[in-house]
Amino acid sequence: MMSKKEIIRRFEALRREVEKKYPGVSVALCELLGRRWSFVCGSSSDTLSPFARRIKVNDRYGISIFDNNVEDEERFKNILAIIKGYFDGDK
Repeated sequence: MMSKKEIIRRFEALRREVEKKYPGVSVALCELLGRRWSFVCGSSSDTLSPFARRIKVNDRYGISIFDNNVEDEERFKNILAIIKGYFDGDK
């Protein structure tokens, strides 16, 4: 399993890529504590769009996606592909 430091490093690169490609989208890295998703790093709560989705990247971490355009399935699929690229070993 990846270390917390490596998870955060990958997440920060992912965050920059997502926010550059999709300016209205914010992402936050969360630690999974049972059913609770506890904020680790990412966009601050004062800049977040409405909550859109949660993506579990491994047994311990997940990414919350915030987007004003929650109905845009194509955009969500593209963001999911970016996430998979960083956490399935491509980056």
